[in-house]
Amino acid sequence: MTDNPFDDLGTVSDDDSPSDSNDSAGETPTTDEPTTASATDADESVTSSAEPERDATDAADESSGPAFEYSEVRQRPLYARGETWDEFEDAVGITVVPELRKAGIRDEEKREIHDAVLRLAAQEPDRIAELIKSER
Repeated sequence: MTDNPFDDLGTVSDDDSPSDSNDSAGETPTTDEPTTASATDADESVTSSAEPERDATDAADESSGPAFEYSEVRQRPLYARGETWDEFEDAVGITVVPELRKAGIRDEEKREIHDAVLRLAAQEPDRIAELIKSER
């Protein structure tokens, strides 16, 4: 047994033996999994029925994708006050994301937003110094 809750997905449809139905631990995942599969199937059918209406838009979105792959990311901690993070997240959610939607970008990645913020900071180092001095 592993900690991965999805390890038994392949064996659920294959194992319909009476010994599994007598095992109460085996019954719980079996009853939960078909519900999950049904919800997934329903989501896929909704997605597939909505896709033909947006073929041209989806083709453009699929070809664009994120500006860079996750493998190019170098994670570093950024230390900021809670109120600063809140302001940043609000600005992203209220201004940045809607602007991206207007431009037809619906699949922005957090790494792209963080990369843009760091590039902006690198372009304005004097402004960074001003902000630090004004806080002191």
